[in-house]
Amino acid sequence: MDWSKAKNIIIAVLVAANLLMGINLLSRSAGARQQIAQASEESIAFLEQQGMSFETDVPKKTEKLPVLFLRLQRAGELSAPEEYKGYPIVVQGSQIGFEIAGSGQQAAETMPAAEALLKLYAQLSGTESVKGKTVEAIDLVYLLSPDDTSYAAQDTASPAWRIRLSGHTYYIDAYEE
Repeated sequence: MDWSKAKNIIIAVLVAANLLMGINLLSRSAGARQQIAQASEESIAFLEQQGMSFETDVPKKTEKLPVLFLRLQRAGELSAPEEYKGYPIVVQGSQIGFEIAGSGQQAAETMPAAEALLKLYAQLSGTESVKGKTVEAIDLVYLLSPDDTSYAAQDTASPAWRIRLSGHTYYIDAYEE
């Protein structure tokens, strides 16, 4: 048997298999992006049917973001507002300072903004009407919600969608459940 010829045939078969798997992966990825875009458009159309209006474009892109570990500082040691990779860090409630201690090892995919809007709609529709409300802004932030009753030296900030709806700000956890 000619091993040189056999080796070349095996390499050609492996290259062809890799090409087919790559094409399959790309087509699946494109299909998933198309499904997300279509679902986003349908979600926005539904919300508009329910009486919501939009002053801003709804982001279509999802991100892979890790959680942040923050070292907290006592009152009087307030730090300047910070960002992590272009995303603002928002402290909800307490006025405490912090510094970034590190980030999680694994980054998780965030949900699409349209899905966060649907979650907000579900929360609000139980207590009030959304008819006539306007989505003024929607952006991705890191949210820290410290416990006011105790002091921890360190806490975790997670990605969240910050939605400004008719003058009120709401936060929706951006990690898909």
